[in-house]
Amino acid sequence: MDASAMTHAHGDAKDFRLLILAPHGRDAALAEQALLRSGLLPETCADFEALRREIKVGAGAVLIAEEAIPVYDVREPKALFGDEPPWSSLPIIVLLRNSSSYRHFRALRSLERRPNITFLERPVPRRTFVSTLHAALEARRLQYDIRDALDAAKAASRKKDEFLATLAHELRNPLAPIRNAVYVLRERNRDDPASDKNLKAHALISMVGRQVDHLVRLVDDLLEVSRITTGKVTLRKEHVALATCINEAVAISQPLIETQQHELIISLGDQRLAVHGDPVRLAQVFANLMNNSAKYTPPGGRIEVSMRQEGGQAVVSVRDNGMGILMGMLPQVFDLFSQSYRARGRDQGGLGIGLALVRSLVEMHGGRVEAHSDGAGQGSEFVVFLPLVASALERSEAEPVALNAQALGRVLVVDDEKDIADSLAMLLETLGAEVCVAYAGMEAVSATARFRPRVAFIDIGMPIMDGCETARRIRSLNDGKDVVLVALSGWGSKDDRRGTQRAGFDHHFVKPISLETLRSIFPRPAG
Repeated sequence: MDASAMTHAHGDAKDFRLLILAPHGRDAALAEQALLRSGLLPETCADFEALRREIKVGAGAVLIAEEAIPVYDVREPKALFGDEPPWSSLPIIVLLRNSSSYRHFRALRSLERRPNITFLERPVPRRTFVSTLHAALEARRLQYDIRDALDAAKAASRKKDEFLATLAHELRNPLAPIRNAVYVLRERNRDDPASDKNLKAHALISMVGRQVDHLVRLVDDLLEVSRITTGKVTLRKEHVALATCINEAVAISQPLIETQQHELIISLGDQRLAVHGDPVRLAQVFANLMNNSAKYTPPGGRIEVSMRQEGGQAVVSVRDNGMGILMGMLPQVFDLFSQSYRARGRDQGGLGIGLALVRSLVEMHGGRVEAHSDGAGQGSEFVVFLPLVASALERSEAEPVALNAQALGRVLVVDDEKDIADSLAMLLETLGAEVCVAYAGMEAVSATARFRPRVAFIDIGMPIMDGCETARRIRSLNDGKDVVLVALSGWGSKDDRRGTQRAGFDHHFVKPISLETLRSIFPRPAG
């Protein structure tokens, strides 16, 4: 394929130029004419600096005479021709004289370390010369193919992230009123829990609540694995006692463990063992491992969590006496979407994301994770290794805020989805708040002036006037300057959060909101 055909395929002539640098202009002109007849796209450079500038513009290969190479000491080849992106290795053809001077010899020795360089001794047979140049340009074309594939790959990754974010948004919206309804029914069912009717209602409410929580976790995991594998998650590291993270994980996993009637044995040994890590993410690691054991252990099983020190590492083990792992699946157990039990019809639900998250998060903390099992029916053990720090800094944790009427006060709920707005309003009223509901942005601005809320929950994706514009207008009111503005949205990326922060929001939470999140919003009552 000649240069003109390559240009037609890739659409940019500059990418296939053959840049020429010869010590004498007449020699360069003669070479340019000969190469044009061979179907190449030569372009002569006046000096070495001009050559470097043209390389930055675009080039298929460089043809340079030995005499034109600078004779100053060159320790790195890139000092001559400049840096290149990871996909690029620009072909360089050097025409050598019969005998090189000592000063040129040092530069040539440096160039020998450069990949994709060819030395031709003059006089060069025409056929050899032209075929070498064509081969160099073909190598360059293949590099452009790799470059284009990497653009394409980034575009596909971006589309995937956009799809996952949209999917999560669309799933979270219908989940919000369902979860709110569960909370409301649970609160109203507390009046007479002993009656047979209420016992049955409580069982049904609990069942729906568990399934909603499961769906929420699936949506969150789907987004989480995308963010982690693309490096979009930033760890908030601190010195933290590892036992604190494990205890937090136990609290997260306890409902599933109790539902399965498992025996949970905790042995943490020296609870002063500390790591430099993100306590939230580490709790997520251990909770995922415990949840995995709870899911793949038959009811009434045993789960053991232990911690010990080995040299400069903390070692946390989560062991169960459950279904075990098929021997052939051990190497793939941490792969994304891998589920080692499907072959035996023992699918326990989920997307096969949890263990992939575990491995990614542990490696982000400078550690590693291993899986062990003697086979099907023999149980399994997951072992996390994390580098220790000298000592732990005690973390003081604020007591969770109890929700009560005095703490909630007046609350404005704004959402164009009537089911979402009404269900959240019912939940807040059940908890003792005085609630006003608005189904549009302008209606919310008017309600703020009239109702004077203490807190406002505002949906972001409303038509006509979106949540951010609604927040800005509320902030412009005298009665809106001190309102605690809470953005509720199916969107939760960093860009989304930055946007709501600029609009004047105090908090940004993804739907559906939980009772624990509500506790973090409302301050303690005065006195």
